Amino acid sequence: MNQETTPLEEHLKIIQEKHAKLPQIMVDAGVDCWIIFARETATTPDSSMKFVVGGDIVLASAFIFAIQSDGSLKKCALVANFDAAAEEKKGFWDEVIGYEKGIKSHLQAKMKELNPKKIGLNFSLDDFSADGLSHGMFLLLNQLIPRYKNNFTSAQKIVNTIRSNKSKTEIALIRKACDITEEINHLITKQLKIGQNEFEIQQMFHAEVQKRGLGFSWQQIGNPAVDISPKEFGHVLPQTSNVISEGSTLHNDFGILFHGYASDLQRMWFFGKKEEVPNELHHALETIINGIQLAADNIKPGIPGYKIDKIVRDYQLSRGYKEYLHGLGHQVGIMAHDGGGMLGPIWERYGDLPKKLIEVGQIFTLEPSIRTEHHGSVSLEEMVVVTERGCEFLVSPAKDFIYIN
Repeated sequence: MNQETTPLEEHLKIIQEKHAKLPQIMVDAGVDCWIIFARETATTPDSSMKFVVGGDIVLASAFIFAIQSDGSLKKCALVANFDAAAEEKKGFWDEVIGYEKGIKSHLQAKMKELNPKKIGLNFSLDDFSADGLSHGMFLLLNQLIPRYKNNFTSAQKIVNTIRSNKSKTEIALIRKACDITEEINHLITKQLKIGQNEFEIQQMFHAEVQKRGLGFSWQQIGNPAVDISPKEFGHVLPQTSNVISEGSTLHNDFGILFHGYASDLQRMWFFGKKEEVPNELHHALETIINGIQLAADNIKPGIPGYKIDKIVRDYQLSRGYKEYLHGLGHQVGIMAHDGGGMLGPIWERYGDLPKKLIEVGQIFTLEPSIRTEHHGSVSLEEMVVVTERGCEFLVSPAKDFIYIN
């Protein structure tokens, strides 16, 4: 079985879990109607459809979620006639309308029936995951229902919450992806030896991923990132000229897709005995490990992400290091970088994402880094899921180098 994609039964279960939470999410967003308006989604997908619709459509289609006066949610799929049967079979729409000659009259009638005050649409200035409505489709919607164009607003808060706050099934799949990632790390550890180069090591990981029928949670050519000291970490392809020697460190940044859900973990190896680790390396790794735990101890629902980043950033500064030039952590879901809020500094490049509040069910990476003077970069990456009281590591966090004697 191809484990890059979510099996249908699991996929429909996730959608039903998401639908159950939608009424409260829409109320919190101040939106009484949410429309996903799309076409030819195999070519131009709206990523929110994966979580509340499932599957692709061809001609212009409107998936409408509306809060009724009694607080219940009415769900309507307005699609071309040849897509209607597929939507009926899913079993979670209150109404499926298959139009023949055009969508306009059906959409106008449905809007007149619902009479919404605020219509959420999938556009966003600072979050790619909530920006699924193409400009052409936005203009078309203005033509189809001009009476309601002053009611349009961004559905970013809805999309962010639906995508970011993982359901029970999603958390289980991501936890399994992390378990498999660690399993492959342990297996490769037994094969590592002095004289291997970065490219050879990456190929060993690729072979294990492909043998299991898994996918890669980002571009395969750079997954895993493989770095042998004193090389600095970064989005740089593995090199045949960088070879393991006695006293080297090896770093990887590795993530797989299991049933369509991602992992993203970093680990470090030291080629030598524990007592042979230079003080500079030991101090840096200790700082990274303590910083990750400090973040985990302070994560709670309702706190903006930049505050967690600042705690770790200030801690590293107090230990004598310069601040890391990236965010502390991003959300993980169907991709390694899954959009939504982040644990990061308030820098221009991140927009408002670090100001977003941490919420229950979100899954974040924790990945501070340090550049040492003589031994390259030092970094680990863990994944945590936010709970009502704090957070929980998805796999046991690394507490040291992995030693290869």
